[in-house]
Amino acid sequence: MNSPVEDRLREALIEAGATIDSGALRPLRAPERRRFRVDFRLVAVAVVVVFAGAATAVGLGGTEGVDRVVATDPEPTRSGEVEMSVFLCTKSSQSRDCQGKAVTRDQVMAIEQKLRGLSQLREMSFVTQPEAYAEFRIEYADNKTLLDSVKITDMPQAFRLRLEEGTDSRKVAEALHGMSGILNVSEKTRTEATPPPRKAQISAFLCSKGSAVPTCRGKGVTNAQRKAIREVIKGMPEVRSYFFEDQKAAYENFRRAYSDNKALLQATKVEDMPESFRLVLKRESKWAEVVGELKRQPGVSQVNYHGCLDLKGKLIEGYGLLLPDKEACPAGT
Repeated sequence: MNSPVEDRLREALIEAGATIDSGALRPLRAPERRRFRVDFRLVAVAVVVVFAGAATAVGLGGTEGVDRVVATDPEPTRSGEVEMSVFLCTKSSQSRDCQGKAVTRDQVMAIEQKLRGLSQLREMSFVTQPEAYAEFRIEYADNKTLLDSVKITDMPQAFRLRLEEGTDSRKVAEALHGMSGILNVSEKTRTEATPPPRKAQISAFLCSKGSAVPTCRGKGVTNAQRKAIREVIKGMPEVRSYFFEDQKAAYENFRRAYSDNKALLQATKVEDMPESFRLVLKRESKWAEVVGELKRQPGVSQVNYHGCLDLKGKLIEGYGLLLPDKEACPAGT
């Protein structure tokens, strides 16, 4: 069942579709200004909510997303160059575009021909499954649980691109849109030398009226539930500090982040924003126990651990892997 928010967003996107680029609607950027681009069709059900000092992905209809990604780049690049990866379908790809089918040789050749015809292309290389898998296992050698979750057949092949300075990556993604065999297109973004500190590590979003999240049953959080959740947080020995973000504050942050997207702003109202508690943990605290306890509280829609979102974003951008929480960062890791 779609939520009222999803319906309004979808209508707004359809109405605005003729006048905006497919890349114009993107996940909100974290303070580090790292991002990954998602398919235009998924934006309506994967809008993210931003709060002061950090960004967290939360589907207003209950779908989790990714707020930011970390780029790894062993080779120096020219200032202003744009780097992108075109990941190809595997049988295990969780994508409607792939439909459970691996990319074929003919599709690979067609994609390569399309890429070579791009006027913005400066350099291109192809990464095979064994090459990507070997790189993945080296980078995550200290994460046995993650390594055990990914097989070589899960690893997408990819074209890695270097584009001319000043290239609009949205135009490149648009040129590839709809081609068979493509899992997703990701832009690798530069990281700041000294990223600002994150103000919260866990976000607990509260139920909003009409929410499609099963645990909410279409009902908004009550005053009694909100108070009870606050008391639970105050009693957690792992929590160093916390703060509460109401709908108005969440909406103002949302408007600032999407100030250049009139269609999305017009489709979103203050009451669409979920309230939330933001938690900062003490050093060496076990985040999984905090997340588990919060998820059990009546009135809680979903709980996100930012470290898990960061890792999932890194896996998407670097390897085209979209893994569920239980595989990317299971409890206790």
